[in-house]
Amino acid sequence: MSLSEQEQRTLREIEQSLLAEDPKFGSSVAHEAGFGAAAPTGTLTMRSVALMVLGLVLLIGGVALASLSMWAIILSVIGFVVMLGGGVMALRTPAPTAARAQAAPRAQRARSARSVAMEENFRRRFEDRQ
Repeated sequence: MSLSEQEQRTLREIEQSLLAEDPKFGSSVAHEAGFGAAAPTGTLTMRSVALMVLGLVLLIGGVALASLSMWAIILSVIGFVVMLGGGVMALRTPAPTAARAQAAPRAQRARSARSVAMEENFRRRFEDRQ
């Protein structure tokens, strides 16, 4: 079960105070308990999903063609390796942090000229109908 944001924040504060009060003990406890570990991982990206789907297609295609040629078995093995690589990539991709997600609020994002023009056209059409 994962911790809520408030619980994670509280845990980080406790860890920081422990490290500030007794750095030697804090570092030994942090190392044993896994405090300060790497960022959470396991985010599905389009690239990892695409690799898994491509690997699955190659695997199934190789199995389907296995009766025709011995080379199709190699295609199946390649498909499995590609699919496995996509899964490993998905597991190792760092999860986006809330700070990065909130770094560019919607009001402050730079908008392209095309999006501004499209928005103005939409507003004009909407105003014309009323």
